[in-house]
Amino acid sequence: MRKNNIKGSKLGVLVAGIIFITGSLSGCGTAKSVADDTSGTQKVEASEIQSKNEETKNTENGSNDQITSNNEDNKEKTTEKKELSPLSVSYPAGNIRVTVNILALQKGYFAEEGLTVNPVAIGGNNALTAINEENGELDILTAGFVPDVQAIGSGYDLTFIAGTAVEGGAVIAKKGNADKFKGTDLILNLDQVTNAKLGFSRNEAAWIVTRQYLLDNGVAADTIAAIEDEASGNISYYEDQTATAQAVQKGEVELGFLPMEFALLYADAYDLEIVAAAGDLLPNYVCCREVTSKKRLSDKYDSYVAYETARIRAFEYYKKGETDAEIKADVVKTVAEYSGKEPDYVETYLYGGVTKFAVDPNTNGIQKYITAAYNSGVFTGNAVDFGTYDIKQNIDTSAYKKALDNLIAENPDNTFYTGLLTQFTESN
Repeated sequence: MRKNNIKGSKLGVLVAGIIFITGSLSGCGTAKSVADDTSGTQKVEASEIQSKNEETKNTENGSNDQITSNNEDNKEKTTEKKELSPLSVSYPAGNIRVTVNILALQKGYFAEEGLTVNPVAIGGNNALTAINEENGELDILTAGFVPDVQAIGSGYDLTFIAGTAVEGGAVIAKKGNADKFKGTDLILNLDQVTNAKLGFSRNEAAWIVTRQYLLDNGVAADTIAAIEDEASGNISYYEDQTATAQAVQKGEVELGFLPMEFALLYADAYDLEIVAAAGDLLPNYVCCREVTSKKRLSDKYDSYVAYETARIRAFEYYKKGETDAEIKADVVKTVAEYSGKEPDYVETYLYGGVTKFAVDPNTNGIQKYITAAYNSGVFTGNAVDFGTYDIKQNIDTSAYKKALDNLIAENPDNTFYTGLLTQFTESN
């Protein structure tokens, strides 16, 4: 039986947890993490939760777990639920962008679906290699996107199955200068932006999205190529987000491109303001996706359906925290304790407009972002030409859809689930 599980100066704190975001595609392009002592702790916690929930279920179900038949011979026959294969899932150490997965684990949703999830603190290329191999070390990678696509371009047997987060970038200017770059009919003033000095880390998602916005609104590709020319163009590349923010503050560049959490964090420290959220320029552009191998999905399909069912329920619980203070406090407490992050930081990150969680696979968003990244040169050098490659052959929405259909069948009056179905229909 499923249970409801409903229990009863913050931006400065963001500094403590911000390191995990950086990587080959700033904001959400990589899933870099280093396995440390927390991985062992996570596995113990998962085991304890699984054990406790199984005890509870056994007590509640009673004779459902074992029935006696054939009174004539007084023999006992056991009727058991179909066993699900356990899944090893990446929980990058300290990374709270995987909040939905943290809640699904810590609130017992996986266990209630009869699924054992083993958290693994592995990310980046190691994770992609582990999924591509058949050694069972990792079944699902939960963070990153562009490295996944690049791995597909190198021949990896990967498929996107669901979402973790979307959007999350920002265009910034020095305080007092933002209005000059805002448009009237359009979000951005195209002339001002294309003639400004720009700065960001290489492959910054916020620039990739802005670049596509310029293309979509009539700015010629040659004009953008001239802006990006390292010898004569208007772009300066910086080592990291801090250097970018400082460059805007000093006037070295007029516009910077940052992950939203950095834009908010550095607003006061470096006299910055947000010109536009990247999500306004390309709504629901994908950030972190959930990826597995086609073989693993086929071999453990029922486990993946149970996995997505638990995640959808955990996502619903998180969303309830937007209007229910008690649930919000519980979500913050749960994520803070699991990740080791300060509660103020967690609350601001989860409910302060910093990130946008989304479990939907979002096929349309994947296609749009791959197009934008391809146009900006991110996939240069890949064996696969992502300008013509059909990425749909590496997207399998069936486990997510089946999980959602099952939940709706069990809860036909649940408007949250039917809303997700509408979203699914529109985005896949």
